Amino acid sequence: MAKMTLKRPATALLCLIVGLLVVQDVASFAPPALPPAVSSRTNNHHHHHSKVANPSTSTTTTLHATIPSWTYYSLAHVIGGTTGTPIVISGTKKGGWFDRIPKPKINPPNFVFGPVWTLLYSLMGVSVSRIIKASSPQSSFVLKLWYGHYALNLIWAPIFFGLKRFRLGFMISSLLVLTLGGILPLYHAIDPIAAYLQIPYMLWLSFATVLNYQFCVLNPTNGIGVNEAMRQADLIKNEEESGGEYTDDMFQSDLKNLQRAAAEYAGL
Repeated sequence: MAKMTLKRPATALLCLIVGLLVVQDVASFAPPALPPAVSSRTNNHHHHHSKVANPSTSTTTTLHATIPSWTYYSLAHVIGGTTGTPIVISGTKKGGWFDRIPKPKINPPNFVFGPVWTLLYSLMGVSVSRIIKASSPQSSFVLKLWYGHYALNLIWAPIFFGLKRFRLGFMISSLLVLTLGGILPLYHAIDPIAAYLQIPYMLWLSFATVLNYQFCVLNPTNGIGVNEAMRQADLIKNEEESGGEYTDDMFQSDLKNLQRAAAEYAGL
């Protein structure tokens, strides 16, 4: 029940935004003009009400449903965003290193991230499509900045969950906030709606940066560049290789955890 409660707001918001964009496209739809013969026959109908129209001259108008252009851009952004999914799933699997490390109190459940990022990547695509459609002289430059930002976004997951480099992940996340802060005013100058659609992304990105920082604090990197996540990943690897036996590396890790817990308790 808790899962459904957290997923529905993101899903409802996505449906609302998609619905509004579809309505906008439908509102701008103009049906094809009637052929002159049909128009003339309609206007003169009251003079020739006794005549029956020749079936061979009747015209049939077919309305073709079109897919909004922003759909393709949203789909491309979502697909690109899934490139790091296997790494995230591997890192956060039950019993993995992510389960064993200290986590911030504000860390959401793992299942929250999928729906949230799907929504955000979809909105990214809508904004990009609007900037392209605007055909502003600045569009090309702004899009180059955006694609650079998007590429930076995609490498965060491999850095954080793959390499377990929390500090480097924090620097990338901070850079994402700064670059997005520079892109949004440029978006707004071209198409205000494109900028407004990225406000949820900016809010989530800011939260994620704070979260990343707290992971760094709770899992500090020692002098040789190793943090708790790396140590736990090595322990799991040793456990698998030793068939579950309690090795010396496991003992050393448990000893360090006890020492750290004692130091925190003593206020050191």
